[in-house]
Parts: sequence; structure tokens; C-alpha cells
Amino acid sequence: MLPRTCRNAVAAIALCAALLLTSRPAASQPPPASPQLQQLLERLGAVAQSLEHSLPSLTCVETGVSQALKKGKVKKHVAFAANLRAIRIPGASLHESFTLTQIDGKPYNKPGFPFPFYAGEGFDSAMVYFRPSQQPCYLYTLSPGRIDFQTIPDAAAHPPCRAEGVRGFALLDAAGNVTHVERTVPESSTRNFNLTPFAAIDLAPVDLNGHTYQLARHIVSRTYHTDFTGHFEATYSNCQLYTASVTILPPTQVVPGATPPSQ
Repeated sequence: MLPRTCRNAVAAIALCAALLLTSRPAASQPPPASPQLQQLLERLGAVAQSLEHSLPSLTCVETGVSQALKKGKVKKHVAFAANLRAIRIPGASLHESFTLTQIDGKPYNKPGFPFPFYAGEGFDSAMVYFRPSQQPCYLYTLSPGRIDFQTIPDAAAHPPCRAEGVRGFALLDAAGNVTHVERTVPESSTRNFNLTPFAAIDLAPVDLNGHTYQLARHIVSRTYHTDFTGHFEATYSNCQLYTASVTILPPTQVVPGATPPSQ
């Protein structure tokens, strides 16, 4: 996700897009994977590419909370509801925007976003760790129902891999679909690459335009500052294909010098 500046916000850090890497191969390669692991990585790579390139524009209802905590105590708490749109931009990733509808249970139509911390844009980036172009940047370990990953030891020496010290895991259902992705990032990489230190995404199947995608259903993200900890949590529901409509009005004859009719 890309950083979002929020009015009256203490911090706004995007969840996943800052993790996007270039498609150049890394200079060093991890040890060869076992046939079972390689088969799974090929499958997950295809899913990740589908999210990156084929996931159509969509709209969802987003509900969640944003908090600022200090010494374990909640200093600010904002509950919200919004209509979220994730629009496919040709040649780029999905771009998210949202319209707030409620703040703390009350209708909201003011400008700005009164969150202490916000994270988003995880629909096409949740599987970034398994994209074929990114797989050389990680070491993978397979266990029943789970695949762990961490960046290669010399990641900083290879610009395509960028952040060092990324560790995480994905949980798999019986059919091999990813149902949960979780990762942590050390302080140095959060600072250098604008990443949240902790992020977790639950995924669930959504039918869009005749195809089923494993999409973000619930996200949790945390960030740490000298004076507060930001906590963000959101659930996405009623996700459906986004379509825009255009209304063509009947032609109107324009008479020079005439006063336009009132609408």
C-alpha cells in the first residue's frame, strides 16, 4: 500500500504496496526447493500473479477501528465504516479510495480522515511474498498446512529484494488455498522502506466476474513510534465487481445569446 496522508492523523502507513519489488531476478539464488515445495510455490505464484494482473476493480464495505495506544492504554479510539473502492489502473496495481459513512456509530460526511493510524491496499498485494519474480528473495520452509518465509541473508546486496529481515508465514487450507498471511519487519526496514512492523491478513474466496479470488477479508496492522503505538483493524464485506455508469442526455440546441435554462 502507498502512504496515505490523513487530516488530523498522527500517522498513516500503507500495508502492502511498499513491499512491492521490481521484477528483476535477485543476484543470488536460495537452495533448490523440494519437489513438493516447488510445486506449491508454482501454484502460489500463479495465484499471486492473478491478483496482481487479473483482479478486476471492486468495491466493498469496510468497517474497522483505529487506535493510538500509550503504555498499553488506549489514548484514542476511532470506529468507522466506509464504502471502499479498489480501482484497476492499466499497467499498475489497484488504487484504493474510500468514502467514510460513519465515525463512532454516527453518520459522517466531513472532509479528512480522523484516524490515528490507517492501513490498506492489501487486495492485490497480500500474496506479494509468493510472486514468481519475488521468490528468489526468500527462503521457504514447508510444514503441514503452513509455509514459512524469510528474506535471504544478503537481501540488502540485491536491490530487487530491498527490505532485510522480513519473516512471516502463510496458512493453507486442505485445498492448498492461502487463508492467512502474517509477517514482521525489523525497525531498520520499516524506516528505510516505509513498512509497518507487523501486518496480518485473513483471506476468503470472493466471486468476481466469473472467477473466484482469495481476497483480504480481515487485516490487522501495527506501527510503533516514540510516543504511541498505532493499531489498525478492518473487515471487508459485500465485495463485488465495481462498474461505472455513464448517462448520455438528449442533445440540447444552443441558441447564441440565449440564457441557459435552469436545472
